[in-house]
Amino acid sequence: MMKSTLLKYAGLALGVCLALPSMAAPLDTTGLRLDKVVLVMRHGIRPATDTVELQSWSAKTWPAFGTRDGQLTAHGRAATVLLGQWQRHTLDSLGLFKAGQCPQVGEAYVWSSPVARTQATSAALVQGMFPGCNVAVHHVREREDRLFHGGENGLAPLDPAQTQAAMLAAMGGSVDAARERFAAPVLAMQQLVGVPTACGKKTCTLSEQSWALKEKAGVIKLGGPLSVGAAMSETFRMQYAEGLPLDQVAFGEGRTAADVSRLMALRSGKYALSNHVPYIARRGASQLLGQILLALQPASVGSPPGTKWLAYVGHDSNIAQLRTLLGFDWKIAEYPENDAAPGGTIAFERWVNDRTGAQFVSVAYVAQSLDQLRSLSDAAPYQAQYPGYAGESLMPLKGFVAEMQKRIDPSATEAQHYSSR
Repeated sequence: MMKSTLLKYAGLALGVCLALPSMAAPLDTTGLRLDKVVLVMRHGIRPATDTVELQSWSAKTWPAFGTRDGQLTAHGRAATVLLGQWQRHTLDSLGLFKAGQCPQVGEAYVWSSPVARTQATSAALVQGMFPGCNVAVHHVREREDRLFHGGENGLAPLDPAQTQAAMLAAMGGSVDAARERFAAPVLAMQQLVGVPTACGKKTCTLSEQSWALKEKAGVIKLGGPLSVGAAMSETFRMQYAEGLPLDQVAFGEGRTAADVSRLMALRSGKYALSNHVPYIARRGASQLLGQILLALQPASVGSPPGTKWLAYVGHDSNIAQLRTLLGFDWKIAEYPENDAAPGGTIAFERWVNDRTGAQFVSVAYVAQSLDQLRSLSDAAPYQAQYPGYAGESLMPLKGFVAEMQKRIDPSATEAQHYSSR
């Protein structure tokens, strides 16, 4: 009864679609040559970032991963290596690199978020793509990073009034509307994890947390059960991907990838009210999109490294905000719509017609399915093709740059320096 009730209400919360997995139709690049790839990738599999906090809201004991909170697991590292191997094989077949050879100096560059799990993911990606080639992973110190963590480090602060208005609009007009919208999945999550007898809080019951938009030090935060519920949802997903015994995944309720996906309504809800909100996304992703546009154009002063393969490795928030700024909706494998999966990547490819000199851009979202992650499958990942801003997946470079520049908030950008510290 518990399982059927939980899955029923979790699915109702956002109308999560669980269509059978499908691959993107091949892009028609007849007569074109691939000459540049820019990636934005989320880190791989990790445990919860704060198991103690999850445990404080749970009567049941959360299973251990064998890896410290928030760090890339050994299983996650292996899955990322496989993703890198697939990507290298694909790029070799398209002629970007010479098969079996290390990239030449100036052909490959990785810029990572300074957080440990993203650095470890970057190293695993490099191992899969360029084994034994000594391709370095570059980053700055956490307090200096304004590309992946711009809002936290002062690059693009959010205006409190605009943030509150944008979040209220996403809620349906009021905090009460959001509370009602997510009441069923919150209650279902509470029933799954149980209510602890003591938690050091006013109430230990998840559904009794007070919903409110609160301002602290000029920052608007949504108080209520959505944040911790989202963290629980994500941890269930990571448990399945990590390969934990099925009787431990979501306390035995995550027996299949479809089960796990249905349990993620609160995570989807949190992102619908934060990183998928257009105002928040524009402030948070303008710097990253600006760097991508510079990288796709001829190198100039202030451009990113002019390599033919450039990888930015960050977080789900970066993927979510960039997706929103692009206007790129996807639904792949068993994941909820617009979900940022572990290791999921937005790939920008530049194609050239050597006869005419014309350049084009294609964009796709690429991710291993939950079952591929769990089994460490070396099968090709799933892909969703960006349909283009004007309905064409293969977009003229100049037109793409011009359109995307309109979406950038100039006050949320600055010159980016690529010197490691």
